[in-house]
Amino acid sequence: MTTERASTSRITGQGERSMNPSTTTTTPTSSTPERGSLLPINVDVLVLAIGLFGMFALTLYSLFFHEDGGLWNKDEHSHGPIMLCLSLWLLWTRWQDFEGTLDGSAAGTWSGWVFFLIGVAFYIPGRALNIIYFETFAFVPMLIGMVALLGGWPLLMKLKFPLFFMMFMVPIPGFVLDPISQFVKLHISIVVTEILHFFGYPIAHTGVVLAIGPYQLLVADACAGMRTLFMLEALGIFYLNVVKHSSMTRNVILGILIVPISFLANMLRVLFLALITYHLGDEMGQGYLHGLAGIVLFGIALALTVGADGLLRLMSRPSRDQQLQGA
Repeated sequence: MTTERASTSRITGQGERSMNPSTTTTTPTSSTPERGSLLPINVDVLVLAIGLFGMFALTLYSLFFHEDGGLWNKDEHSHGPIMLCLSLWLLWTRWQDFEGTLDGSAAGTWSGWVFFLIGVAFYIPGRALNIIYFETFAFVPMLIGMVALLGGWPLLMKLKFPLFFMMFMVPIPGFVLDPISQFVKLHISIVVTEILHFFGYPIAHTGVVLAIGPYQLLVADACAGMRTLFMLEALGIFYLNVVKHSSMTRNVILGILIVPISFLANMLRVLFLALITYHLGDEMGQGYLHGLAGIVLFGIALALTVGADGLLRLMSRPSRDQQLQGA
């Protein structure tokens, strides 16, 4: 009997201690990273990200310091680093606003391995055969796969634009763009020739070669090719995303208008260089003023894009006022 009472007393004491709030301890039940940390990702995915960075460190080295000078050091591909920096900045800022889980429990995490396989399918032949276009492109699906492994579909939807915008950093092979570039350069040469001829300048063109006075100017890809139009189109899409218009119709119209805006900006650049060469000589036309013309190109394109956006806003205001009056 004494033994039974003692064991009952011990059981009761344990029950009292378990109910005492001052002695209770809590254990973490989730591996979700703390919000606001510098790198809000799990350790295993962090290791994967480090490995991914190591893989593409050689790719970045080839893009900048390849034996032929590196694609990103050439004028026609110099927009690549800008697109990469803008994409990473957008990726970081949008990531900070994400409020879902990052522990790999969200729906759609399985798709991360699918994107990884797509990236590997491009990276291995690109690295083995020195196809820098494949090698650079492989970075995009692999990064998408890492994002999917972290937050699944919710995080992918949150970061869809930065991941899409990263496509603009990938160099495009010449056999794809050269025929289109030739068409664009030819028509820019024709327009510039007609304008300067109207104002009395001694100018003619043979294909994409302008002959103005004693000078001959070649309209190159870096001045008015499809790659320049491609870069301006990318910056226009970036502007649309930053402004975040609620009207889809307005976004579509402005996105379409970016194409003629880019053509007009390139035409003005060639016109500017032709006038500088004719009045100040070939050295000035190919010197620092040539680089200044590139800055002017982007300034003109940005001003025209903002101006077209303002015009669309004014055109949509009467219909909005009529809707308010009707309400």
